[in-house]
Amino acid sequence: MPQVSANKVVTDNRLLSGLNPEQRAAVELPAQSALILAGAGSGKTRVLTTRIAYLISTGQANPHSILAVTFTNKAAKEMKTRLSSMLPVNINSMWIGTFHGLCNRLLRAHFREANLPQTFQILDSGDQLSAIKRVMKAQNVDPEKFIPRDVQNFISGSKEQGLRAHEVEAYDPFTRRKVEVFAEYDAQCQREGVVDFSELLLRCYELLSRNQSLREHYQERFKHILVDEFQDTNPLQYRWLKLLAGESNSLFAVGSSSPTA
Repeated sequence: MPQVSANKVVTDNRLLSGLNPEQRAAVELPAQSALILAGAGSGKTRVLTTRIAYLISTGQANPHSILAVTFTNKAAKEMKTRLSSMLPVNINSMWIGTFHGLCNRLLRAHFREANLPQTFQILDSGDQLSAIKRVMKAQNVDPEKFIPRDVQNFISGSKEQGLRAHEVEAYDPFTRRKVEVFAEYDAQCQREGVVDFSELLLRCYELLSRNQSLREHYQERFKHILVDEFQDTNPLQYRWLKLLAGESNSLFAVGSSSPTA
């Protein structure tokens, strides 16, 4: 853990200058779990970025212990740029990215444990839809009755709830047919060594939840987990965050107080 420098007060003032009292109070919270809610345009992302810099500059954290989650690659890039200008240390050991990007990184590092080929490919939305159409054709599923895009949304939505095909409750023939497509689609993806975006997160969550040593390794590393746009997290993303945070790590999230913001 880095030591607090002699010019700590000067450093703090530089980092915190320009923040209003509410923003400053959020940045200076003790290293604990917290959810900061504010309206659109109130500087939530700035608070999150400054919080990271503050934790490091005051010696409460080192870059290696930081995991920061954004909702776009652009936001992740901007956060890295801002932190580089705010801190006189190398930030490359921080993990900063989207849920999908971070899960991809973790799965690449542990592809064997995740039952994936080392060079697994990621399907974009269009590729996923094409794969689903192939499965539907092979199973003689009527595309007029079962709209492929609707089936795609059903599969992705189920995964975002943390559900595999066999875990989906199917009380009617229509849903059971979609579940059959879901199951075969997943099997086909496994055979071909490909994953869709929802699979990245679900596979990563399953890997960490089932592998205690791996889970404890990342819980020990990422003592400070920070999340932007928390109001947009889906159930599986939230479970993934809670899994990494464990019982003792700090989960600091900022989000909009308005559901439409």
